Amino acid sequence: MLTRQIWCWKDDVMNKLRLIVGVFAVAMLVVLHAAVSGAAETPVIERSLASLEQAAPACSSDFTFIVTGDSQSNRQLVFQSDVFKQMLQEFNLLQPAFVVEVGDIILGGSADNIPQQWDLFQQTIAVLKPPYFPVPGNHDINDAASERLWMERMGPTRYAFSYGNSRFIVLDSEEVDAPDRLSDEQVAWFKHELESTRASNIFVFLHQPYWTDEADPRAGDEVWQRRWQYLADVMHGHPVRAVFAGHIHGYRDFGVHDGVHYVIAAGAASLGNGSGPDGRFNHYLLVRVRGDETTWSVIKSGAVLPPNVATNDYFAEMTDIRRRLVSCEEIPVPLGQPLDKDISIRIENPFDKAFDSSFSWEVPGGWKVEPLARDYHVDANGKVELAFHVSADGPGAVRFPVPKYKTRYVNTKYGTPADIAVDLPMVPVAEASPAGVPVKIDGVLDEWKTAKVIPVDYPSGFEKGKYDPSNLSGQCRIMYDEKNLYVSFDITDNEHVQPYAGDIVWLADAIELGINRWGWGFSLTKAGPEVFLYKGGENTSAETVNKQVPLAVRRESGHTVYEAAFPAALVQPLVLAAGSDFRFRAQVADLDNSGPKHELSLSPGGDWASGIKIVLGK
Repeated sequence: MLTRQIWCWKDDVMNKLRLIVGVFAVAMLVVLHAAVSGAAETPVIERSLASLEQAAPACSSDFTFIVTGDSQSNRQLVFQSDVFKQMLQEFNLLQPAFVVEVGDIILGGSADNIPQQWDLFQQTIAVLKPPYFPVPGNHDINDAASERLWMERMGPTRYAFSYGNSRFIVLDSEEVDAPDRLSDEQVAWFKHELESTRASNIFVFLHQPYWTDEADPRAGDEVWQRRWQYLADVMHGHPVRAVFAGHIHGYRDFGVHDGVHYVIAAGAASLGNGSGPDGRFNHYLLVRVRGDETTWSVIKSGAVLPPNVATNDYFAEMTDIRRRLVSCEEIPVPLGQPLDKDISIRIENPFDKAFDSSFSWEVPGGWKVEPLARDYHVDANGKVELAFHVSADGPGAVRFPVPKYKTRYVNTKYGTPADIAVDLPMVPVAEASPAGVPVKIDGVLDEWKTAKVIPVDYPSGFEKGKYDPSNLSGQCRIMYDEKNLYVSFDITDNEHVQPYAGDIVWLADAIELGINRWGWGFSLTKAGPEVFLYKGGENTSAETVNKQVPLAVRRESGHTVYEAAFPAALVQPLVLAAGSDFRFRAQVADLDNSGPKHELSLSPGGDWASGIKIVLGK
């Protein structure tokens, strides 16, 4: 005990000096910015740094801090969830040295809507006793105007500070005009921070987890090389203990790579109170520093969970089981055509132990599956094919919901046996016509008369039995030429309501659509027609208003017509030639001046659906 006390005392002398120097450096940046911007209120980061300076640890090598993330509202513009407010009370009880939130603090949107959101947020965290250090997220900063507001309210978009024997570095993954990576200038700053500190531990924070792919956890190696390796190289040889990120709502432990532990902690939004291995529950991390060792607990109200409660290994294994080990080939069905065919379900077992299980179907009205259930056996390192016959009561019944198959997959490596339920992979197929004449993007669909109609006919959000097509209904068409993919929507809507702009137009009247992995939004805002890019390809700025896609919106007589042209470069790798195909998703959001928001989708699930298949015709 005496040896430890002497060790702590010797560390404190140097680390208090480092804390003062670090606080002074970041505070000067904030003061200089405030002098330029004229901001009257002291930014949050500056206040927290000053508070931290007054609260040096009793032992520089023995302290705790909290990591949380993504506390933004998922319900309305100006709102902080009760979940986050409860967490703040728990932070006060736990008394950590400080709290770091890894981005997406407010809902965001256009700059004129943001100040009131920051007002409420700052009122909400006023009850917090430990210093609070924010990290910018894509909801907090989406353009130069929202970046200026961040600097006025929060402080620098990137900064570093010391506490005890450790250095804490906050990176900005939301730099304007730096798509899906850090700018060279920020990387150079990061490198300097790493090389200039003598801290025993370094912790790194950023919002977007560039080392992983949200949609495909098996793509980690390729994503790492493309989007993270350059930062891993910068960190190599330095005592970086952990990198904390947010953005993908939930908790996920990626384990240790080259001495660095990677983790997503985005659980301050309203996710629910489960504790399953998919990580989709409200949580925060209580991180303990003991010398050069770091551990943490995953905490939700009333429970303390181990770090590996939701590992990427488990998530990847469940993805494998649902997509590969228990699989059915896609069943393409042209729109308006019947379905009556034999299908096969393949079950593979890559393990050295055989297993037995059973298979059953959940069948909605209008569909038939024969047989409805059967037992099966899979040899070690073997596979089995199960034959079934699927049919529907005429073309009109070939629609969602589809039959769902269920089984218990007994053999797993990272968890308990997996009970899975998967929809029959029916894929509606429609055709995009070649543009016979030049298409003028003006909201008048005279050139679209030969294009085939694709109904958008899956309503949601309406009270049972209260769906009214005069309130919301519609159709879309798709055409192409060698330069552009053209998309139009003709939507019946009894009133148009869109008070928002930017990345939150989905809260009111708007269209969200997907072309393969590209995600887009259309809306008629106060500023006029607006295209928003949610998810893009290489070297594109996602989560931004897009100026490369011309969009016309015409509203008259209870109809809203959207007409847009996607340049070939913005639909890659799709080739705009006859015979090519792509997955297409669309959801029409509708908010009336009275009543709840509701939607109309091309297929159930909206923007998260697998969508339909579009084939480019001749």
